[in-house]
Amino acid sequence: MDRFFYLVKTEKQVLALRTHLFAAHNYLQLQVAFQHIFQNDRLLRLPYRQVHIALLSPITTLIPADLYDAARTRFYLEHNAMLDEEDMVLEDKLQHAETHQVYAFNRIIFETVRSQFPMAEYRHALSNLIGAYRQLNKGKTIYANLIGTYIQIVVFDANKLLFANTFTQHSDKDVMYFIGLVFNQLELDWKKNRLVLSGEITPESSSYFMLKKYIKHIELLNTAKYIFKHDKAPAYHRFFVLTC
Repeated sequence: MDRFFYLVKTEKQVLALRTHLFAAHNYLQLQVAFQHIFQNDRLLRLPYRQVHIALLSPITTLIPADLYDAARTRFYLEHNAMLDEEDMVLEDKLQHAETHQVYAFNRIIFETVRSQFPMAEYRHALSNLIGAYRQLNKGKTIYANLIGTYIQIVVFDANKLLFANTFTQHSDKDVMYFIGLVFNQLELDWKKNRLVLSGEITPESSSYFMLKKYIKHIELLNTAKYIFKHDKAPAYHRFFVLTC
């Protein structure tokens, strides 16, 4: 984790958008970085009617609702990933998809954030994206959201969720590889099925240029639900995960 970003909004208008970037080599340093942000960012100390926090973690899995057992949440992750003592296991219920997302998150950071926002609603960022993409989806479409070194890929066919996962990427080739892997795994058509991008990517980026060479129908997500108060608003797709 190397960033923390948030927005303050009414039902229709974004009042503030702020990003904090920091270098942290371990969770104790990250804890200090968060504490410093909370102490010095006035907007984070104001009272809000609602606070929604999206957690980002690559250690996650989806369990169909009819197979899910709340007493075995840690087992679901340990079957495919190495967890340590500081990893806590959380769960989001995705009612529209009739599934549960189980994921790990560092306990130190979670408790640090919760001490600042004890009444907040916590969900995995991918859970929010799945719900938002479902509302927007038409036909069979692949969605990819990039945040830092993560790429979150979701595929819908109408209202049916076909795929959702988080991968770690470090280069344009990694982005191309994981998106191509999902295209091939689900037997999607490179010339017919749409790829909709959001997050930290632009038409000028090398990742976008590489994808454009192979995928005919590629676009940036552009369904803004909110009006930015300030004239110099960022491209909506960049912070889509915050508006879900």
